[in-house]
Amino acid sequence: MPQTFPRLRFSRFGSPEQVIALEDAVIPALQPDQLLVQMRYAPINPSDLIPIYGQYAHRTLLPQVPGYEGVGRAVDPRGQPTDRRVLTVMGDGSWQSFVTIDSAKTIWVPDDIDDASAAQIYINPLTCWVLLTQWLPLNEGDILMINGGGSAISLLFCQLAVLRGIRLVVVVRNAAHRQALLNAGAWRVVEGQLLQQYRLQQLTGHAARAAIDCVGGEDGLHLALSVSVAGDFVALGLLGNRQVDWQYIARQLRLRTSLFHLRKWNAQATPVQWQAAFQQLFHLVRRGQLVLQSPAAIYPLRQYKQALQHAADSKTQGKVFFTPE
Repeated sequence: MPQTFPRLRFSRFGSPEQVIALEDAVIPALQPDQLLVQMRYAPINPSDLIPIYGQYAHRTLLPQVPGYEGVGRAVDPRGQPTDRRVLTVMGDGSWQSFVTIDSAKTIWVPDDIDDASAAQIYINPLTCWVLLTQWLPLNEGDILMINGGGSAISLLFCQLAVLRGIRLVVVVRNAAHRQALLNAGAWRVVEGQLLQQYRLQQLTGHAARAAIDCVGGEDGLHLALSVSVAGDFVALGLLGNRQVDWQYIARQLRLRTSLFHLRKWNAQATPVQWQAAFQQLFHLVRRGQLVLQSPAAIYPLRQYKQALQHAADSKTQGKVFFTPE
């Protein structure tokens, strides 16, 4: 095993292409409760870029290695990579050649799960799974709404909602996404402009039991207006960079409001809950009931600028990954 390895790191906030740098790092000395992992693949997710821009500056320690998820091979005590693959989640950043993770949070990857699926099974799939099975009190037949229908996570919500018998209404800005969402399991696909004039009850004859807001601002408010009294309104993202009117939604519309952060669920989940959630997701991938994005391209770390440009291109179909070399 080499004494040094390449990694990507940022020491100031700004555009990822401008503030990220490729540098050499020294293999760390492990603590008894840590595991060293040699990376295989790490995706570029929108959530990976948010802290680089400085939107979480109050809780982002600099310098930092980006990347919230990935997959690699466990390194044995002699410093040799093994054949056992492990998810690099809750580690010290996945955009590098070696990652240190907490042994107590280790998720071993089954042999029949491919690297590309394993590398992206944490951020979006786990978020969807927790929201649909633990966070929201949803029953079979309930109607759930979500906006930001052009995002990758919407397709995952479609697949998992239909498995639970939940009728999912996806709000889109671009009708071009309609067929893919319906194919993935959406019950209805509604254009955002319609929700500015009508509530879901008027469009379908039914009100929503709950809503997941990925956009915020006026879009989030229009979403909330279609939820029945005493229903749930969950803020998951802020694609529009504007907060919703929380007081109006809670007091005037009389909805239960909450903010969902996966990191907070991680902190409170028991080891059994943590392992069970991933094993369930692996099971769904294995059966073909949860299909994740195919690789659009795989770039070595040294080509990080090209990789970031490719991931940012709106025409990109699939997920862009990093690999050490």
